[in-house]
Amino acid sequence: MSIEFPRDAKVRFTQERLAVLTPRDRQGLAGRIGVVQTDSNLVRKPTVYFPQDGAKLELRLFRVDPRHLELVEGPPSADGASLLGGEAAGQEAADPGEGGKLSQSDLDNFFD
Repeated sequence: MSIEFPRDAKVRFTQERLAVLTPRDRQGLAGRIGVVQTDSNLVRKPTVYFPQDGAKLELRLFRVDPRHLELVEGPPSADGASLLGGEAAGQEAADPGEGGKLSQSDLDNFFD
């Protein structure tokens, strides 16, 4: 069974995983919400970024086993500007048939 978390989804460590960590690591990760920074279609073990939270410094963990994570909130909805890769909602993406080039975000949308 594979567990996938889409890019920009908010996640946290499961209680089962926190229970087996050292007290220091558990204290540093318990209750923290991180953001998935990799696409689960491309990478099986995501990179998760935890922003600074009070006295807790920012933290980026690479190749996190997805079985140790639980979804808190899905990525921002795929409407408006996010469909256009961050462009203004009223603008159109370049049409490659007219000699324009697709941006990286437009190319990525083909594979979502």
